[in-house]
Amino acid sequence: MPRWLRIVLLSVWPGLPQIWSGQEALGLILAGLFAATLNLAALAYTLWWLWRCDPAHHRGDIDRLYRQAMEDYLQGRWAEARRGFEAILALDEDDADALMQLGALYARTEQFALARRTFKQCLETEGGVKWRWEIAQALAKLDG
Repeated sequence: MPRWLRIVLLSVWPGLPQIWSGQEALGLILAGLFAATLNLAALAYTLWWLWRCDPAHHRGDIDRLYRQAMEDYLQGRWAEARRGFEAILALDEDDADALMQLGALYARTEQFALARRTFKQCLETEGGVKWRWEIAQALAKLDG
């Protein structure tokens, strides 16, 4: 294999070609700078996620949306209730309570395929364990 090809293959990580060709100091500096840049990018993403996407940050909004969606559901305003539950799931895709209520809403409005999928998705969440019996009953009723 020609030397130039080996250097090209080593260029996957900055600094490796320099280390391989005998310029250890320059290679270690480049590799260190590259690693620091990757770590800073990961840190920036983590901070952004915590600031904008963490469900705990949106707990007040989720509670307000849940109460409004349940009121809409109980009043028979199905479209508004669906939008409310979907807004909750946009903030926290693993909200078992919203998934359970959305599944019930789909069953109520005779969207049985969506109801089954939503109930199964609820079971896959960490909080879905508390709804296991209710989901089993709803799925049996949908299948039966």
